[in-house]
Amino acid sequence: MLAWLRRRARERETQGGDWRSVVDGLRPHTQTIWRLMTPRRRERFLEHARPWWDIHRHRMAPEIAARTAALIGDGRLEIVAGKVLEVSPDGEGARVTLRRRGSRSPESLSVARIISCKGVRSDPERSTNPLVEQLFVSGLARADNLRIGIEVDAHCAILDRDGRPSQRLFAIGPVSQAAFWEIVAVPDIRLQTAALSGRILAGVLELEPTPP
Repeated sequence: MLAWLRRRARERETQGGDWRSVVDGLRPHTQTIWRLMTPRRRERFLEHARPWWDIHRHRMAPEIAARTAALIGDGRLEIVAGKVLEVSPDGEGARVTLRRRGSRSPESLSVARIISCKGVRSDPERSTNPLVEQLFVSGLARADNLRIGIEVDAHCAILDRDGRPSQRLFAIGPVSQAAFWEIVAVPDIRLQTAALSGRILAGVLELEPTPP
């Protein structure tokens, strides 16, 4: 699939277009593709392809790109590709040990701040949100096998520890990404919310007594 996507991007550019339109064209189909992937393929995607998907799919605005380029040009910003090996306290800051891409030798940096830009992908069972904590403690929710969200069914119903969908508890937005993946942008969440609202309303109407 990656080879197909690259080929389509090259074809588009050969025709005078832009590779961005190819990536954006996947948007209506991304959730379907994710749902059809096996657990092993999802795991491989997260391990190897996720960073490349993120930087091509979730691109910065042109104005921010221009400011970033100016900072790099002025020598005020340096982009280092590598892997963080260890972080330890260092006075009021931290000491970061990393290994640059293509190098086998680690190096250390003394930094004042560390800002995680990994987004919302974190183990939900490590959440400090009282509501989320209680859902897990009471067995009303469970994390997916990849630890990227609360497990829900195709209709956003939260699955309990035994895999049974709730009739009253639902999850939308990034917390449901284990089932839908591309569910962090407002347009996608808006559609998800509208569909869920329709199902809830239909259920309520079914329970209302028939007027005499």
